[in-house]
Amino acid sequence: MDRAPQPATPHPEPARGLESPDARRLVEVAVRYGQHGWPVLPLHTPIGRGCSCSASECGSPGKHPRTARGLHEASTDDARIRDWWARWPHANVGVATGAVSGLVVLDIDVPDGPDSLAELEARHGSLPATCEQRTGSGGRQLLFAHPGTPVRNRAGVVPGIDVRGDGGYIVVPPSRHAAGHRYQWTGRMPPAQAPGWLLALLDRSRGSEHRPSREVTPSALSAGGRAERYAAAAMHDELSRLAAAVEGARNATLNRAAFSLGQLVAAGLLDHDHVATELERVATDLGLGDREIQRTVASGLGAGLDQPRAVPDLAVARAAAPPPAASLPVPVRRIGARRR
Repeated sequence: MDRAPQPATPHPEPARGLESPDARRLVEVAVRYGQHGWPVLPLHTPIGRGCSCSASECGSPGKHPRTARGLHEASTDDARIRDWWARWPHANVGVATGAVSGLVVLDIDVPDGPDSLAELEARHGSLPATCEQRTGSGGRQLLFAHPGTPVRNRAGVVPGIDVRGDGGYIVVPPSRHAAGHRYQWTGRMPPAQAPGWLLALLDRSRGSEHRPSREVTPSALSAGGRAERYAAAAMHDELSRLAAAVEGARNATLNRAAFSLGQLVAAGLLDHDHVATELERVATDLGLGDREIQRTVASGLGAGLDQPRAVPDLAVARAAAPPPAASLPVPVRRIGARRR
């Protein structure tokens, strides 16, 4: 395993327009991905120490979608891809995973992922050589052929290893990481078939999987900017409530926040990975353990995805209060009741 790259000097805001070599390279590579059958979506761009989304404390700079419907708009159409990059010349490039692209991705994060992978391979045998990239943070992503049966997104299959499948996406080269490093292909070959032991591991994880976001409803689309403001306010309120949680109630608060925001992910108003990242960041700051966080976020989001939340008729810019404990699904209440 290569060592993680050292932090780079934050890059300045990129020049606008498609006249720069960097912008031309991004659009041409994005088009080639589409021609290869991988649906593409434009992502935000790391700028300085922040993100082009302009959020003061963006938890996923350069990793979340620029378009209103995010992953649901991923496309292989040349004209559409070129139109996106004409509008956002320096957008990072995302590729949808799952059956739509034929990809299942094993995401091996540092520092825990390499050790976890070594333990799995010692027990079951080495993974086959396959298409691989090095992420901007120094991790690895191994691309395997989709098996033809549903493979859901899953955070923390084992410590430091996530899975991107149906309803997910990854950032791909030549995108730039917030640290200033580029994503790079390190294994240019067709994605290999995932071995049986890996598919069996994912199948055993189905009880707490991250399920794919549903399509945006017509009512949500007609709400336009109001729906986006409502969802942004909901996320702000839930994260603020979580940050203020007192000891003894932190896990329960995390669970309720994940459930509430999962409802908005299901309605197509928030991005799944961005929500999970932000919840995990705040929970880590509170001192919750990594495994506890992963279990609670996965369970809460999964339950929320089964109960999409509609945007209120009134034009409001703040989230509704979270549902009372009695209205939460039994598995969510049970997990949320565990105290530190």
